[in-house]
Amino acid sequence: MNGGPQHRNTNTMTQYNPHNIDKTLKRMEDADELKGIHRSSTNIMSFFDDNDKEYKLQKQQSAAEVKKDEYLKSVELLKALIQEKGTQSDLKHIIAIGLLIETTDFLNISPDRKKMLIKNMTWCNLQYEKYNDEN
Repeated sequence: MNGGPQHRNTNTMTQYNPHNIDKTLKRMEDADELKGIHRSSTNIMSFFDDNDKEYKLQKQQSAAEVKKDEYLKSVELLKALIQEKGTQSDLKHIIAIGLLIETTDFLNISPDRKKMLIKNMTWCNLQYEKYNDEN
């Protein structure tokens, strides 16, 4: 052993490597729980979007209720007319139509139920014309 520099075994020592730090930071970001949160839901604009959706839904519900009330009023008027001038069969039919309307969710109406309502409201219009023409 002469007085030369000592040889270090660099294979067993950990050396600084900037790529290792980048990889570690990337793993930390991937593991970050906040990454799982949907960013738009934390966005202030999503608050306004939710309000707009709620307003539209309320508007649709109001329109559905108005339509339901209009149908029920028409049926009640026809029912009174049928009680005065009509047959027992027509009276039963109009009562059944009233029940159909009352049990219908106008906001989420199915195509079959809609077709049934249209058919019955057409019948109501024909009955109304028939009983008014008798005057």
